[in-house]
Amino acid sequence: MSQPAEPTRPSPTPPPGDDFRPRARELFWRFIGAYKKEFGLAVLALAIVDAMDVLPPLIIKGAIDVLEKGEGSRMLWILAGAYLAASLLQAVFRYYWRKYFLGTSHVVVYDLRKQLYEHLQTLSFGFFNRNKTGELMSRLTNDIDEIRMMFGIGLLLMMDALFYFLSVPFIMLWLSPRLALYILLPLPIVPIFVTKVGGYIHDLSKIVQERVADLSARAQENFSGIRIVKGFAREEAQIEGFNRTSRRLVGEKLTLAKVEAGFHPTLELIVGIGAFFLILAGGQRVLAGEISIGSFVAFQAYLLKMVWPMTAVGMCINIHQRGMASLGRAAEVLDERPEIASPPDPAEPPAGGLAGHLEVRGLSFTYPGAAAPSLHEVSFTLPAGHTLGLTGPVGCGKSTLLHLLLRLLEPPPGTVFLDGTDIRRYALPTLRRAFGYVPQDTFLFSETIRDNIGFGLPAAGDGPGDADGRAARVQACARAAQIDGEIADLAQGYDSLLGERGVNLSGGQKQRVAIARALALDPRILLLDDATSAVDTDTEERILAALREILRDRTAILVSHRLVTVQNADLILFLEAGRILEQGTHADLLARGGRYAWLWEKQRLKRELETEGPGLPAAPPVAT
Repeated sequence: MSQPAEPTRPSPTPPPGDDFRPRARELFWRFIGAYKKEFGLAVLALAIVDAMDVLPPLIIKGAIDVLEKGEGSRMLWILAGAYLAASLLQAVFRYYWRKYFLGTSHVVVYDLRKQLYEHLQTLSFGFFNRNKTGELMSRLTNDIDEIRMMFGIGLLLMMDALFYFLSVPFIMLWLSPRLALYILLPLPIVPIFVTKVGGYIHDLSKIVQERVADLSARAQENFSGIRIVKGFAREEAQIEGFNRTSRRLVGEKLTLAKVEAGFHPTLELIVGIGAFFLILAGGQRVLAGEISIGSFVAFQAYLLKMVWPMTAVGMCINIHQRGMASLGRAAEVLDERPEIASPPDPAEPPAGGLAGHLEVRGLSFTYPGAAAPSLHEVSFTLPAGHTLGLTGPVGCGKSTLLHLLLRLLEPPPGTVFLDGTDIRRYALPTLRRAFGYVPQDTFLFSETIRDNIGFGLPAAGDGPGDADGRAARVQACARAAQIDGEIADLAQGYDSLLGERGVNLSGGQKQRVAIARALALDPRILLLDDATSAVDTDTEERILAALREILRDRTAILVSHRLVTVQNADLILFLEAGRILEQGTHADLLARGGRYAWLWEKQRLKRELETEGPGLPAAPPVAT
């Protein structure tokens, strides 16, 4: 078996509606085609099982007829042997239909989950800003489970019911055409009933899946922000919000359950009407000698066998409608196209790798839905091996600039160049591997410290170097980030497991682990976005001293509100409202006596006094 300030967030992607039904059907048949051999074998095995299941009433009919006529026991032995053989074949082939139907359904959802996860990795920032994490998790878990049910139990029930509908009525017609017509007369009601109620079940199933996704998103958000929840003593409010969402889900599920509860009994009632006709009309035909008692018993057995396909149709419709609603939600993700992608004919870096020469020409950028640009006509040149300092008030565009350099946001064509080539011409992996990035919001994985620092390195045996070399590099980078000693103090050292997002480390420790992670890549360009904001001044000075040695031959961009962090940069840009207000070296900017010099003096006094002291100098007016 084949196995920033932040922009206004756009509305989340709408749930799949009727427009996604054709796409869901396309996906359905694509998976059926991909596993046609396995599904074919499953159908064959099921056909044999069902064939053996419809034989016993005929065998019992024959036995009753033999007994009624008083014939010899030889025929009873033949009929008993036939019954046993049918039971044995059923047992053998029932194993195979379970193996192929249920086993293949697991392989199908493995393929689909793999496609979804791989596709999500290709999508851009915008998609994840529009969609909640819990909602996406729901598509990878709850929806996948509904799809598995559809391809497994759902297909099984559908084919099982089909075989019974194609065999049992014809056997009944063979036994007695007139009696069969009486009994089968109510059956045309079934497709009409199923079509009407099935569409309603589909709509309810889609709403239920959306409620499940809402609940998952709320829980995930609560767990991620549990420190804030507890710090503000908002547990009760969070519980009420969760319960409110949960009540909505229960309400929708109860509505669905009511519809489904009426679905099956109605189908069984139709069979009961058939039984009414059997007793009246069939009994009269026995009395009139038109059919034997054996045929009457066989009719009764076949009528009972029609209860299962009727019930199976209801179950199949419910499972199929829920599965197709989930498949539509999966198709919605698969149909998303990345807003930022590698070019079809990417530029190749030189054999010796990228040097790290950066040039920005008249770069302006506005977030979708924002009234004002986050960056306006920003230009600078940063030769390879030089360091750029970025500073300015909150929301002036510093982080946005870094995101544009990495193409996490898309810069306009002809505005950002790396080694003389527009960065839009490089393949995304080539471009991003040239950078070591420490974001403002530190994120650590729930893995060991060693794995977090070595995140961007090839695993042992997967690339150059061995496990010892990898471990040595991890420790060297930890020392450079001034975190090695604190790691050594932990009981498990580098093998200590971190909680979600590194919750068992302090803010400063997390930042230093993130710095070590970026250094481990040995990048040509290092981007540090306020990466030392959570460490004390002494630790920052030690980190910067170590970084000066590491950055000797690298290009670096240091973003910080602390001017002491950027004072040694070859070029400093002071941004305000997305524009370069001042630029130059530290000495140049102090000599100019502008905003930078005022802020430097303010921070110097704060460092020296650490308590209330004389008033700070007034800020110079902003140039317009």
